[in-house]
Amino acid sequence: MSRTCFIESLRCLADDLENVDRCAQALSPDVAINTWALAKRAVPCLIGRPIGHPSVADGKPVASSELFYLDPERGIARTMSRWYRLGTRVDVEYWSARVAGKL
Repeated sequence: MSRTCFIESLRCLADDLENVDRCAQALSPDVAINTWALAKRAVPCLIGRPIGHPSVADGKPVASSELFYLDPERGIARTMSRWYRLGTRVDVEYWSARVAGKL
């Protein structure tokens, strides 16, 4: 990712986080993630099965980009790249047992 694109992504993220209470995308994100759990890479992320993702087939296990905002009560999360609508939460062991450390 170029420096310019990275800065634009961070600005978009900052705008979304600053306006989370009135952000239309946060109220009903286009992409959902089901059977999700809070996980860690070098940075916090979500692992799960996305639905409606623009470049990942529905239901294919993925690890998200870096997680910046998580609100399970509202059912939303914001990663570096997009908002997610949270579906069913699972314990991280659910994924450990299924993928033995790799997605």
